[in-house]
Amino acid sequence: MSDNRQRSPDRKFALIAPLAIGGAAIVVLVLVLTRPTPAPPAPEPPPPVVAAPPAKVAPAAVVSRGDLIEAAAKAADAYASGAASGGGDLVGRRFSVRLAFGCAGPVADPGPAQAYYQVDGKASSLRLVARPSIWTDLPLVRAAPTPADTETVEGFWIPRPWLTGDLCPKRREVAPPATPTPVEQPSLGLAVLHGQDAARTERRGQRPYEHVLKLPPDSPAQGRVFELVLEGRISGFADGAAGHCWSESAEHRPVCLFAVDLDRVAFEDADGVVLADWPRQSR
Repeated sequence: MSDNRQRSPDRKFALIAPLAIGGAAIVVLVLVLTRPTPAPPAPEPPPPVVAAPPAKVAPAAVVSRGDLIEAAAKAADAYASGAASGGGDLVGRRFSVRLAFGCAGPVADPGPAQAYYQVDGKASSLRLVARPSIWTDLPLVRAAPTPADTETVEGFWIPRPWLTGDLCPKRREVAPPATPTPVEQPSLGLAVLHGQDAARTERRGQRPYEHVLKLPPDSPAQGRVFELVLEGRISGFADGAAGHCWSESAEHRPVCLFAVDLDRVAFEDADGVVLADWPRQSR
């Protein structure tokens, strides 16, 4: 006999609840699995690169008399030993040398002196003179690699290349030797290589630099010292060397010349007062 009694609602709920919970869990799982993965956060842009300011390059020091003497000593050594000339690091650099003259007082007959002064007692004046040398036909110049268009070469010797300072040498009273030796010939010079197209005004030739200095009343003419100032740029020879040397034999001291562009010639007194000035454009 069948049981037609109505089942209680609690029993139905007990049967349905697990199914509902299971279905909800499945839905949640499906949602979790099918949910799109969020895009990762965009990386922060790198900080802007700030370029470091360019390093300041200190200008090369002006080449002095002492620097030229040192470079010439190395060039003479290289020549005597058969090594390369070198000295290319000086090319393009500015130079300034001061050549003291009148160290022994005024002269009546200058002879071959490069720079000197003479006294005119009647006119109460001094005449300052500097005479460039013409080196176009020197064996050193003919042997050196000068630019192809070089037409003339002239310049100034740097006297006493064993003295690195700009002042006059110290005079000493010494007993004369039994057999006096001749004064050493110049061995270091600054050469200006004039090309065929160079302005004629830049070539001194036989024209010395001259200046007449009027003397105040009762001003002494003796014991005066002056300076020949030479300034410019080291241009170098065609092979890139600043200077070249040559000697008559292995027993002769090499003579060395630096190729330069001469921008200024001046006379100054011992206190640095400019007495006469010849900048390049006015020569």
